[in-house]
Amino acid sequence: MNNQPIHSYGIVGSIYANYIMQSIALIVIMQFSTDLSKQLNTDIVGLGYVASGIGIGKILLMFIGGVLSDKFGRKPFIYIGMLCYVTFFLGITFCNDIHQAFFLAIIVGAGNSFLDTGSMPTLTECFPKSAGTASILIKAFISLGSLILPLIVYFIDGHHIWFGWAFVGFSLYLLLNGLILAPQKFPSKDTAITGNNGDSDYFISKPKFWFEGILLILMGFTTTATFTVIWQWLPEIAHRGVGMDELSAKQLISYYSTASIISVFVTSYIVKKVLQPVYCIVILPLLSAAFLALFFFNLTPTMCFIAAIGIGFTAAGGVLQLTLVVMQQLFPKRKGLAVGCVYTLSGFSYIIVPSVIPKLTMINVSYAILIDLFIALGSVVLGAVVCYRFTRIVDMKKI
Repeated sequence: MNNQPIHSYGIVGSIYANYIMQSIALIVIMQFSTDLSKQLNTDIVGLGYVASGIGIGKILLMFIGGVLSDKFGRKPFIYIGMLCYVTFFLGITFCNDIHQAFFLAIIVGAGNSFLDTGSMPTLTECFPKSAGTASILIKAFISLGSLILPLIVYFIDGHHIWFGWAFVGFSLYLLLNGLILAPQKFPSKDTAITGNNGDSDYFISKPKFWFEGILLILMGFTTTATFTVIWQWLPEIAHRGVGMDELSAKQLISYYSTASIISVFVTSYIVKKVLQPVYCIVILPLLSAAFLALFFFNLTPTMCFIAAIGIGFTAAGGVLQLTLVVMQQLFPKRKGLAVGCVYTLSGFSYIIVPSVIPKLTMINVSYAILIDLFIALGSVVLGAVVCYRFTRIVDMKKI
């Protein structure tokens, strides 16, 4: 990401800072479950109802946000996303009604959509020669937020501080970041991803949105679902299917998260120096499928550990972001639409997986692993077709 204007680093720094807060917003309800349960006079089921509003807001507005971002530019939608987060944090601090809290969760889901549809295209427009690296690094900052929040919760609980101060602090953080971002001049929304030689005219023939585009949109679901099954349900699979004690089973997610963070930096180097993103969206799902196949045929505590690391590294380290980069390479004039479509299908995985996998786990945990294996193989097939078409559409020497 060298040889870029200085203002690009300021913009990207603010975007990455926002993604720390985005990850916090997505899990903050459950992290402060005890305090919020008392304030809202509800239980864990009620909090689950509140948290479901995030997914609803995200899915409903992701596509719209992408279309509007292409039309009006990126900066306004980053600000709208930040404003939605501030509204949520301050609103939930003083909210005493569960239905109002649900509405606030929908607002934060909308903020997630607007932030993504403004930020993801901006990253590729700031660094058109390093779009893969710039996009995949988002995962590191998302993981950073997930690591920071439990420490904040632990500090607040340990010192008997009112939990609302954390929410106020998150709001001030966003307002400060908004002030830092305000003077920054964004690059043109029509900036295309380029090759290392700066050539943006790399098409041999015109890509077809109804074919390559649809396949990549479907990969938004399959690439997300592959790691979501393990991320959400590996502890239950290990506990029920293997007989691991509950604490050890939950610790598997720590290994998963660590592998994911390491993968971000390894993969970002690979897409910068070694392989184009279009090849990675085939190779990484194939490796995920290999780990899941081994896991299915050898359901042991050791394989639970290996699967956590393997899927964390191959599926959760940025395949979704690389899929999006390929989408934006093929359709450079509709980058916001690309984000909206791919991330909408990604959002559906957070609804479908929790509704299917628990039922399979209750019958036989192997079924959950088998379904995940088929999903990963689906990514391989979709990615392979896209890769084949990509090499026929694009002059690979120019990109």
